[in-house]
Amino acid sequence: MRIWAKVTRKDKVKRDMIYSTDMPLNEDNFQAWLYEICDKLDIPTPVLLPNHFLNFVRFHNCRFYEGDFVESFSYDRFILEDCKD
Repeated sequence: MRIWAKVTRKDKVKRDMIYSTDMPLNEDNFQAWLYEICDKLDIPTPVLLPNHFLNFVRFHNCRFYEGDFVESFSYDRFILEDCKD
């Protein structure tokens, strides 16, 4: 699986990366991937709700907004998209 992670401000991508893994998609793995991605992008980790994971499974993407972060988040959105091979 490959995930395109991007952080946007005013509809412009400010930071992005492609995260690759061979582990199967499940909620526990998704949470671990989220921690790794946020660490590599040097942003705080958002609160992961079951709805975020379901959106990723159903629609192949999920979005986090400023309210999803406990710590200060200086961007508009943090988006994870499944990069289909």
